[in-house]
Amino acid sequence: MNNILDLPAERDLPPKAAHAMRARILSSVRLRPARTPRLRAALAGVVLLAVASGVAAVMWQRPDRSPVQVLAMGPGELSPTLQDAAERCLRWNSPQRQTRQNPSERPVPVSLADLAVAIERGDRALVLFMNDVGYATCDVESPGTDRESGGGATDPWPHGEWLPGPVQRLLLTSTESDGGDVSVSGRVSGRVHRLVLDHGDGHTTAARLSGGVFGLMTSDARLKAGNDPELVSYDAKGTEIDRRPLFQAEDQLEHCYAGPDGKRIYGKPTSDCRAAEKWRR
Repeated sequence: MNNILDLPAERDLPPKAAHAMRARILSSVRLRPARTPRLRAALAGVVLLAVASGVAAVMWQRPDRSPVQVLAMGPGELSPTLQDAAERCLRWNSPQRQTRQNPSERPVPVSLADLAVAIERGDRALVLFMNDVGYATCDVESPGTDRESGGGATDPWPHGEWLPGPVQRLLLTSTESDGGDVSVSGRVSGRVHRLVLDHGDGHTTAARLSGGVFGLMTSDARLKAGNDPELVSYDAKGTEIDRRPLFQAEDQLEHCYAGPDGKRIYGKPTSDCRAAEKWRR
C-alpha cells in the first residue's frame, strides 16, 4: 500500500470534522512494503488491518443492534442501497477521476455489468467489480443517503487469469481485529464447485459461487483467528482440494504457485511450488 486517497466528498464536511477524520485514518493505517497489485484505500471510520497482493482486510465497528445483512452476486440482486453504493463506486473509480487524482496509476474501466459481489451490513456497504482487465472495489458509508463517505481501489490483475491455486481471496472484512462478523469475497478456479468457511470450532458457513466469484457472510461472534478458521474448497465429486487459513496474507501462503512457464508468480520461494490455476468465468 503506497497512497492514501482523498475522501470522495471531503469538501462537503466541516473543516474541523474533515481534519479529525483524516487524522484518524492516517494514525490507524499500518504501512507495509509495496506489493502488486497496489491497493489504495481511504476508509472513513474503518481500520485497515492488512493489504497484501490484491487482498484487502478491513474492520468496522459492530453496531449496537444486529444489522440486516445482504449478499448480492451480480447487479440483478442489488437492494436499493447496494445499487446506490455500486453507482457511487463507479463514479469514484471513473478513469477521468482516477487519472486526475493519481496520474501514475492505471485505473481499470468497469461498469455495473462487472459487479461481482456486493455486501451490505448496517450503514456500510462493500462492492467489488471484476473483469478480464482487473478489479475495482469500494467501501461506502451510509449508502442511500446524501452523505458521501468511503474509499476505493482499482488495479489490473498482476497475473491475468492465473490464481494462487483454487482460490484467491480479494476482500475480507471483520467487526473485530481477529474475527467476529466476517465477510469474504474473491475468485475461484474451474475446479471449485463448493467452498466453505470452516470456523475451526465445528461450525461452517457455505459461500455462494457465481461466475467464478465467491462471497460469504457470517455473524458468528465466536469466529476467531485463534480457532484457525480456514477456507476449504471441494471439487465436483465433493473431494477436498484446498484448505487455507482465512486470515493469512497471500504472500504468506504455505505453498508458492507457478505459471505455465514454471516461473513463480505467487507466494514465498519454496521447493514445493504448485501450479497456478485459471480463473473460471
